[in-house]
Amino acid sequence: MANLAPYISSIRLIVVMFPFLAILLLLPFLIRQYHRYGAISGWMVSVNYAFVFYILCAYALTILPLPTIEQVKQMTGPVENFHLFNFVRDFTTYSGFVLSQPDTWLHAAKTPQFTQPFFNLLLTLPFGMFLRYQYKKSFLTSLVLSFGLTLSFELIQRSALFGLYPRPYRLFDVDDLFLNTCGAMLGWLISGPLGKMLPKKEDIVETLEERSHKVSVSRKSVAILLDLAIIMVSDIAYNLIVGQPNQYVIILFYIFWVIIPELIGWPTLGQRLIHLQLVDKSGKKAGFVCVLLRNLFGYVLVYGLFAGELYVLNQTGSVVASELGTYYFLSLFGLFLILVFVLSLAVSLFTKQFFHEILSGTRLASTYQNKSEE
Repeated sequence: MANLAPYISSIRLIVVMFPFLAILLLLPFLIRQYHRYGAISGWMVSVNYAFVFYILCAYALTILPLPTIEQVKQMTGPVENFHLFNFVRDFTTYSGFVLSQPDTWLHAAKTPQFTQPFFNLLLTLPFGMFLRYQYKKSFLTSLVLSFGLTLSFELIQRSALFGLYPRPYRLFDVDDLFLNTCGAMLGWLISGPLGKMLPKKEDIVETLEERSHKVSVSRKSVAILLDLAIIMVSDIAYNLIVGQPNQYVIILFYIFWVIIPELIGWPTLGQRLIHLQLVDKSGKKAGFVCVLLRNLFGYVLVYGLFAGELYVLNQTGSVVASELGTYYFLSLFGLFLILVFVLSLAVSLFTKQFFHEILSGTRLASTYQNKSEE
């Protein structure tokens, strides 16, 4: 177990980091699910997360723990092995294994000559299973992808971690290429019978397509967040290019990316990516007044509410004592309005409508087409 300590430490590091990465990946995962299927499957999202977690662990195990530069400078061993099946010769020579003597088998299985090749085989076993079960890759495609994955492991090691170290601190080994690739293909084979015990992707997709015409609160939220992200990225890009931030530019981007498309009757980019379009209560194109009311209640007032609350809080540190009472009252009133806004979001989980949709008489309708309908 002492030899496994560095690897356990590497996995522990990924476990600590992964929740933060999961939050960053949540919106892209949701966008992909809604764009492809029109609805979300918790199982499919979980499997995709598991795949990302596995990839991170695999690279961590092949790169970490990182030695110091001084330790690497003192290394004098070989940096590469191009002799295939060298692990077989090492096992038969140094493990003490004798086929005709069963009492040597257990001892041989505990030696590094066995455990290192064995763990190299296990390292990529999940990769092949994911390729077949989740991503429906053929044997030949999986073989190419598996070889590419393990080759990336070895090239990173051979490059001395992209030149950060004076020399490689791990061995570039063709035996590892062979064992990792074999491990992945073994996982591909195992995934066949194992996949029969897990939910079938075809059945999940069929269920998702049945739900695709129902627009959930989370689906609307993803469209809104995506539009806001596009506006913010556009504003940041403008500021970087021009070099002179302008607070009114973000308003112009909002008008360009959201209000103008909705007035014309086009979906915004966020709505288009997840197959939604703005309509009125009857399902027809939303009118001019409805679009303006929707954006007034949904974005302008909410943004102004939070901006106003921040302004009042900032002013409390600089105004004279006689005016503090007024600012405290305004601050509490703003917090009350924010609480009302948060409660309205909670109510929307049950009503399936946001307050600005109710007040403006608009809704987001699904434009997703099932594959059988396309």
